[in-house]
Amino acid sequence: MKKLHYKILVTVIVIAILAGVFFLYLRPMEMSDLLNKDQTILITFTELYVQNGEANMDTESYNDLTEEQRENIFGLFDQYTYRRSFFTLISDGSLTDLGDDLINIYLYENDQLVRSIVISSTDRMSVNDKVYVLKNSSRLIEEMKKGIC
Repeated sequence: MKKLHYKILVTVIVIAILAGVFFLYLRPMEMSDLLNKDQTILITFTELYVQNGEANMDTESYNDLTEEQRENIFGLFDQYTYRRSFFTLISDGSLTDLGDDLINIYLYENDQLVRSIVISSTDRMSVNDKVYVLKNSSRLIEEMKKGIC
């Protein structure tokens, strides 16, 4: 009887530890942690659309951001969180459903690329070749366009 109680106790402890690890893995992370004020920020907005049956794309790049534009980006990133998904560990950074809008953000330190972020309007984003979930990404994209354009 003691052995049975011991096995049940060990099983409950193992399940509790696994549940804790699971919730810790899926916890929300701050978007603002992806940026550093000392980094150079390069941004490209891409809009994908179909016109007359043909796929098209409009791209606009921002390589020389003003201090006001940078502050707008930092302010927006302070408002959003992202999280891992079940597939983040095994992902290769490919976004399978791009949606209509994309933002590519490249962060450099001393002319060295330190982070690349791709935000899709489908609530997905890729950070350094790993895919994450970003709720309300289309709203973030629109707010970034307003804050930079």
